[in-house]
Amino acid sequence: MTRTIQRILICTAALFLISGGVPTFAQPAETFDQTQIITGDRTLTVDKAFKITETPNTIDIPVKMDNIRYELLPKRPAITIQPALLEPARIKIREPLEPLYKGFIKGGVGTYLTPFLEAYYTSVRNRDLAYGAHIKHLSAIDGINGDIAFSGFSQNQAEVWAKKIYNKHSLQSKFAYERDVWHYYGFDPQDQEIDKKDYRQKFNEFSLDNKWKSYYTDSSKVNHDINLNVYHLSDAYDAQELGIAALADLRAYRGAHAYVMNTGFDFISYKSDPLSPFEFMNDTAGTVTLPVDMANAIVYAVPKIDLRTGQLRFLAGLGLYGQFSNQARFHAFPDIEVSYSLFGNMFIPYAAITGSVERNSFKTITDNNPFVLSQLELENSIVRYNVFGGIRGSVSDRISFNTSIGIDKTDNRPLYVNDTLLSVQNRFKVVYDEVNTFTMMGEITYQNNKKWNGGARLEIFSYTADVEDKAWHLPTYRLSLNAHYNLFDKLELGADAALIGKRDVKSYFAPSPDAQEQAGRYYLVELKPYFDLTLTAMYRYTARLSAFVEAYNLTATKYDIYYRFPAQRAFVIGGIKYAF
Repeated sequence: MTRTIQRILICTAALFLISGGVPTFAQPAETFDQTQIITGDRTLTVDKAFKITETPNTIDIPVKMDNIRYELLPKRPAITIQPALLEPARIKIREPLEPLYKGFIKGGVGTYLTPFLEAYYTSVRNRDLAYGAHIKHLSAIDGINGDIAFSGFSQNQAEVWAKKIYNKHSLQSKFAYERDVWHYYGFDPQDQEIDKKDYRQKFNEFSLDNKWKSYYTDSSKVNHDINLNVYHLSDAYDAQELGIAALADLRAYRGAHAYVMNTGFDFISYKSDPLSPFEFMNDTAGTVTLPVDMANAIVYAVPKIDLRTGQLRFLAGLGLYGQFSNQARFHAFPDIEVSYSLFGNMFIPYAAITGSVERNSFKTITDNNPFVLSQLELENSIVRYNVFGGIRGSVSDRISFNTSIGIDKTDNRPLYVNDTLLSVQNRFKVVYDEVNTFTMMGEITYQNNKKWNGGARLEIFSYTADVEDKAWHLPTYRLSLNAHYNLFDKLELGADAALIGKRDVKSYFAPSPDAQEQAGRYYLVELKPYFDLTLTAMYRYTARLSAFVEAYNLTATKYDIYYRFPAQRAFVIGGIKYAF
């Protein structure tokens, strides 16, 4: 045992001396643990260590080094910048508003001793409320020269109005009064002293118009435009009429489609006392007519659907009308229109068919012809059908056009015939007839900002009457031209021209000794075509003060507005206008 321990000590000392006391080259050898624990008797042997006997030496190896150059190659690094989003600045840019004046006064005088006066007053800009007033007077103290009676007239108008704007609605009301004076001048007084009051007509009209309109931007809501209109009209021969109309236009959108409902109630009550002939008609003195007292109501509803698919638009509806007087009558008419847009609305072919019941009242007839009898038979016109089609569109942003061709059939269309029972053809009675009308129309308009604008429209008519031989006083064609020029808001020039085709007239008196009587009943008179030219000019001396001149019928054409009622020739009026 002692001997074994001695051997272990000797080996350990030898290894220590070899590894720590002798300089050697490092050898790649794995690290291992040499500690051994022995229990019992065992013979231990140690293998001979492998020794490197050679001593390492330092060897100098000459190395040839070239001159080294270092070059820097510039390279722009790719840098991605992610800027932070900034809140955009809010800048309100308001163009200066044009100055508004509260009103103006315009006055002048013209040929035939014609005074003219007009005044207008309104509130300035306000988001919620607007109101105003307007008066106008035009009259002719002198008459037209020739073999006709005194033709002076007077037109007067006064109105006040107000409009209140709410959140999504507006309410507007207007009260107006009109007083027009005319003379039945369409006869030859034959040098008789006849007082003007014996053939003078005066119309007095009071009216109240109310409108309630919505402005919903939400397509799910129904927008409405509701009107309530009331008027009372009377004349110098004890005729009077009361009219009440309640109209409503409803519209709602569902996607690209619109649903529309036009409905209304139109009521009139008309009364007229018995009529006697003019006092200078001695041969018919004592002839009278019976009084008239009638009432009539029209109720209608026209539901429509407006479908849009791409460039195609289809409007389909049905017009339902009811007439109520001595008896009830009902009508139904199609209301259909189809159109297709080509080349971005440059050309839009369209076609339509529709029908309706049109009101003929004492007011509508006298507005069109103030020389009618005060006692009238009133019948509503029934448009059985109106079929038309054409092409409309725009050649550029300044030029637009429309052309169409159509035919319509209308029952009870009013026609004017000179009366001989209560007057010497210087008043008109109204006859109703079924009239078929063939129409061709073409128009073009031009708009160049505020400087230039103008247009032309041509209509050609062909009539076929059922009972009457002709459609009396209706023209065979109508051409209208207009142009307007604004030079730096300093000088405004305007021109209007009208060419009216021939009109056929029914006369119970021979217009000339060689006139041929038609079927022993009447004489056919042909009113020749006429041309009427109107020129207007206004010069602004200052923003407030300006001067104007207006010239009508510059060609001095002699023509009749209605048979035996010639128009004024070469009428000129001028004056000044002042804004305040």
